[in-house]
Amino acid sequence: MSDYIILCDFDGTITLQDTCVPILEQFAVGDWEKYDKLLSEGLINLYECMQKQFGMIQANIPSIISSMGSIPIRPGFADFISSCLSQKINVIIVSAGLDFVIRSVLLQNNLDLPVVAAKVKDKRFQLEFPSLHYPDSIDFKVDQVKYYQTQQKKVIFIGDGNSDLQGAMQADLVFAVKNSFLNSHFKNGFSSFLDLEKILMSLNN
Repeated sequence: MSDYIILCDFDGTITLQDTCVPILEQFAVGDWEKYDKLLSEGLINLYECMQKQFGMIQANIPSIISSMGSIPIRPGFADFISSCLSQKINVIIVSAGLDFVIRSVLLQNNLDLPVVAAKVKDKRFQLEFPSLHYPDSIDFKVDQVKYYQTQQKKVIFIGDGNSDLQGAMQADLVFAVKNSFLNSHFKNGFSSFLDLEKILMSLNN
């Protein structure tokens, strides 16, 4: 097996657009955007932000899935996954989105990958967050990085947004979507997953 593992964000990273925003715009009742601001200011954590926002949704899961339509993914992602698998580098999606949304988009694109994300527990959209390996982890993205590092893996973190920052700061190597929030903190930017393939090919050489 490779010495590397890839933890990859979903919304705005694998997808070209954030899937959560249209869902919140269409189905949330109230000012859900204020929680993004509170998160960016460090006044609430990722868990609080997600639970507050998704708790405002008044719709069921089938209605949300049917409203999504076809979600485009970033060019080169399927080929990137194939390259990773050929080099025995596992790819895990670690997302601040919703598990059922992510799996629906993967299915649309004939992809099957491990997903670490919140699950909806009930009709009130109470969330069940991924279990932590380390209780002192700031959030589950950080926790995943720490877990695989203790397994003697070099963690490559790929993301774009505010929710990725803490995990990226812990990782061994970071790639950020160009012109994204994360790219303002980490210089390795990319637009297409094709951009990452040459780098990937050189990792185990």
